[in-house]
Amino acid sequence: MKVTLSKEELEREALVEIRAHAGCESVNAVDVEYSDLRADTNWTMFAFSEGDPEALHRAVQATLEKLRHRYELRAPD
Repeated sequence: MKVTLSKEELEREALVEIRAHAGCESVNAVDVEYSDLRADTNWTMFAFSEGDPEALHRAVQATLEKLRHRYELRAPD
């Protein structure tokens, strides 16, 4: 069963995960958006950094894969 988080909580979790990846320690921000387009989760994520774009892409993909099985985003009002 997935845990439902607010946008802020999920962004905080995702930022911690992304910063744990080599080359992504200085990621500036993560934006999580509600999306009903994916069958396995109800959210999508974007990350912003001035660092290595390839490292960021790998970190975002790994983080999505890890967190999409654990968390749902609380639906917007």
